[in-house]
Amino acid sequence: MGVPMALSEHVSVQYEEYEALRLADYENLSHEAAAKEMNISRPTFTRIYEKIRKKLAQAFVEGRTILIEGGNVEFDKQWFRCTSCHTVFHVPEGHKPVCTSCGSENVENINESLERWQTGKKGRWGHGWREAEEKICVCPTCNTRVEAQRGIPCRELTCPDCGNHLTRKT
Repeated sequence: MGVPMALSEHVSVQYEEYEALRLADYENLSHEAAAKEMNISRPTFTRIYEKIRKKLAQAFVEGRTILIEGGNVEFDKQWFRCTSCHTVFHVPEGHKPVCTSCGSENVENINESLERWQTGKKGRWGHGWREAEEKICVCPTCNTRVEAQRGIPCRELTCPDCGNHLTRKT
């Protein structure tokens, strides 16, 4: 409790594990219905579901951060992430993506970023994103630059000079 993410070890959860938990526990689907939704067999679904339950138990008991990453994912909608306030949202097909929280038009298409990652082009999402981008977080107030830390968003780090939250260098 109260341990900054930067100092906490994390438990890594794959996207398909997250989806299994969402379908079974949030959407209240049976394992059979959830497996059908994910286009996998019921025994495979149950194995994935049991894995995430153990990982979440470990995270809660040991006070670890939960990091959702990697895996094989296909989206049924176009998802976007606001680069200003970091809100994740989707918009109907053909509509202009504008952040639903702050109204910013500075957004990134998560679907395209994930597709680049899955095809080895190393977009921002998932393992390898730091190989494609500079590993720098910047203070918007005093312009201090700090090396990014794997698995920790820049916005969760504070500037060593002025104490403000950092942003990712763009």
